[in-house]
Amino acid sequence: MVLTASPQEQPDSLDRIARDLVAFKDARGPVSYGDLARRVGELRIARGVAATAAYPARTTVYDVFRPGRTRMDPALVHDIVRALGADDAEADEWVERYHRVRRSAEPAARPRPVAPVEVAATTDTPLLPTSTPTRRSAPLTILGCLVLNLIGLIVVQQLHLPLYLDMAGTAVVAIVFGPWYGVAVGLMTNLLGFVVGVPGAAPFALVNVVGALVWGYGVRRFGMGNDIVRYFQLNLLVAVACTMAGAPLNVLLFSGFSGHGSDTVTVSLEHLGLPLIAAAFSTNILTSVIDKLLTGFIALMVFVWLRRTFGVSAAHMPLVDHLHAPLARRRALGFLPGRLALR
Repeated sequence: MVLTASPQEQPDSLDRIARDLVAFKDARGPVSYGDLARRVGELRIARGVAATAAYPARTTVYDVFRPGRTRMDPALVHDIVRALGADDAEADEWVERYHRVRRSAEPAARPRPVAPVEVAATTDTPLLPTSTPTRRSAPLTILGCLVLNLIGLIVVQQLHLPLYLDMAGTAVVAIVFGPWYGVAVGLMTNLLGFVVGVPGAAPFALVNVVGALVWGYGVRRFGMGNDIVRYFQLNLLVAVACTMAGAPLNVLLFSGFSGHGSDTVTVSLEHLGLPLIAAAFSTNILTSVIDKLLTGFIALMVFVWLRRTFGVSAAHMPLVDHLHAPLARRRALGFLPGRLALR
């Protein structure tokens, strides 16, 4: 049975719900938050949710049990209670208790300018559907990300930029759909380099693969998409990992000079007295940090756009909803026109 506050006790609250959920979980034996996230994902898959978007991050599940919350995701609460062995009726009781607490916390004399705006701004119904990409939009999105990577290769080749710009699509797919989808896009990008006049990209397919794995698992398994600070750290981690994979390839296959625009930096460092290997590694880490921070920002903005346009689930990356929700609410209240909401 769902726990509720007795009349003699203080009014019910989200903190009490969180504490009762902890007791509810502990009563079912030792269950880790990671295992609970896995169970929630399996429940969602059984309902027809795509596996790429079914599994919430461990930290997202943990946050439901953490005191100090001002809001919970009622759908996630329902799934957590079901994953702990309760039936749908009992899970519905928890959700209804949450809604009662939310309603009681609202000011009694809240102004109601227009009914549709009130619903969008004050209830827990998402401003956008939390559906996963449709079978048609998912392949189109992945194809678009592959094209985005190839355009980056062309721009760098034509302008001789000391950046790479060939992993924005990889980052988007790895974060939105999962790391191994990102690996597939990364491999295709480098192997198709000859099609856009960049045959030297093929040997560096490993770099794209490494970036996809770090971005994908960083967000989905380690919660590094929960806030902007951790996401910034994730992009720095991607930069270091890509350097560890790419710099040795550059030295071994091309003696440190692959014909990329960053070769001018390597030459400058050599003239300063650095050995070739040190100059090649220094150049790679410098350009990689700048490139991956830029790439990560592009990927984040693309994810926000996918969230707004197609209702792609961002349950595994709360940062996306943190960025999207204020803009969506402002648009719902009439402060932003729909077409200009993200400009």
